[in-house]
Amino acid sequence: MRGLTGSPGFDRTARSLRAAEKGAVPLDDRPAERIALVYPNRYAVGMASLGFQTVYRLFNEQPGIRCERVFIPQPPLDSEIRALESGDPLRKFSVIGVSLACETDLLRLVRLLSDAGIPPLASERSDAHPLLLVGGVLGGLNPSPLLPFADAILAGEGEGVIPAVSEALLSVRPGPNWKRGRLDALGGIPGIFRPRMDRFVERQVAHPLEQYPTYTPVCTPLSHFGDLFVVELTRGCGRGCLFCAGGKLYQPLRRHSPESVLDTVRRRNPGVRRVGLEGASLSDYAGLEPLAESLVEEGHEVSFSSVRVDRITPQLVAVLEKSRVRSFTMAPEAGTEALRGRIGKPLPDAVLTEAIRSLAESPVETLKLYFLIGLPGETDTDVSAVSELVRRAASLFLTSPRRRLRLSVNAFVPKPFTEFQWSAMADGRTLERRRGLIASGLRGLRNVVFSEKSGREELLQGILATGGPEAGMAAHDRVVLGLSWKKALERNGIDPERSLHADRDPGAPLPWDFVRSGVSKGRLLERLRVWTGGPDAAGEESTVRTGSGPVPPGVSGAPEPAASEKPEVR
Repeated sequence: MRGLTGSPGFDRTARSLRAAEKGAVPLDDRPAERIALVYPNRYAVGMASLGFQTVYRLFNEQPGIRCERVFIPQPPLDSEIRALESGDPLRKFSVIGVSLACETDLLRLVRLLSDAGIPPLASERSDAHPLLLVGGVLGGLNPSPLLPFADAILAGEGEGVIPAVSEALLSVRPGPNWKRGRLDALGGIPGIFRPRMDRFVERQVAHPLEQYPTYTPVCTPLSHFGDLFVVELTRGCGRGCLFCAGGKLYQPLRRHSPESVLDTVRRRNPGVRRVGLEGASLSDYAGLEPLAESLVEEGHEVSFSSVRVDRITPQLVAVLEKSRVRSFTMAPEAGTEALRGRIGKPLPDAVLTEAIRSLAESPVETLKLYFLIGLPGETDTDVSAVSELVRRAASLFLTSPRRRLRLSVNAFVPKPFTEFQWSAMADGRTLERRRGLIASGLRGLRNVVFSEKSGREELLQGILATGGPEAGMAAHDRVVLGLSWKKALERNGIDPERSLHADRDPGAPLPWDFVRSGVSKGRLLERLRVWTGGPDAAGEESTVRTGSGPVPPGVSGAPEPAASEKPEVR
């Protein structure tokens, strides 16, 4: 491999990061095409991303492709936007792939591109600039705010798409109009959406999942999770919580067999002891405890990405003890049984209490509890019940001075393709008051840590989560033009009071309607009515599916609507 080309400060840090890595993805030293894969966050966060590592590995498995990693600079990287492997500046690559895991990643992407000397807006880039291909969670959830920036968007899961994308890129070499030639070559690939050229896109699903072992090929103690080999057990979720996009985004629920998981750990683990079992639906995985016990017997320590409260069994606690797990996460979401029921996550208080009691008898020293506030139909009584629940948990779990309860209280953000996509988000003043109710109910409790949240960032997340292209432009104007958020929103016609803090009309078009996912609007509305007594689905045909509505402005074939017809940004 050729030497790094960055500054001495960058070179030293890049070599130090790579020296700490275990395992490696083979890179082509004489590739026909070089791709910079960007994770718009710190190295520690990006290397903890199973999706990012999977795309990095899959691109490098394609003949003629060399894919290198790019992260947000951090001291002492000297603020240079360069590839970790070669040290080449981002602008030297002909293709930039981006993995966006959350809404606020868009802001970091705009800043990263601008700092790298690449115009963030697609309309300001020419053949002299790289082609920008954007994917990740946002690509399949609500890609509408990405439209001003991306040359192409991957909607959904990439395992079955990356080989075709690689072939398309290799089919057009640099030359006159090379970028348009590559966009033409990408046309027709399932899951690829070309803003200003396509009208709809079909979200992709990797099926059967057994064909695609998913794991972290590179492990490092500098990752957010430390030296942990992560392997996927399940994808999707069959529980159907009304607020959660994961079950909709990754439907249908799919599983890797225990035999294939064990084989992946045995053959792909680069030599670390800790194994993390990943999946939104681990609790419904048949044979979870026997699989974990097999891994422990083979000398591994096992951790779990998430486990439902009603699946914390004595057998599971025994695995935690053998694996020396010191931290465990539970997500009750709401303080009362009634509200948990109304949001589609029925969890009796008695089951929750028993789970905490079981964990109190384990070696776990830190118990993390996650809650949402601002949920549709939430009352002050529901909010105050959060602190009451935490007090009960403290009385059961905090049996040693070494133990801690960590409380994370997050704002409810309406997510696309969920039953609550039509629901309002609580305003900043309401969220602050409700957090205050919880904090006041926890006064005097020792060894309970209440994590602070940025209300401004949560509201921004809401705008980007449910907004259209104008939301993306507001992010651009905030970062590139240096406008205040208030000015950036006003400049792009966004009024949060109307678009974010008010319920949507179920009959109105949504900014993400151009993503065809198979999720029926009629079915979502019916479930919303049944669970919460919410908007009636009458008049909404059960065959109407997302992807049947108009595409946002800026997409080919979509005329600019009158101001009164523009989709709301929520």
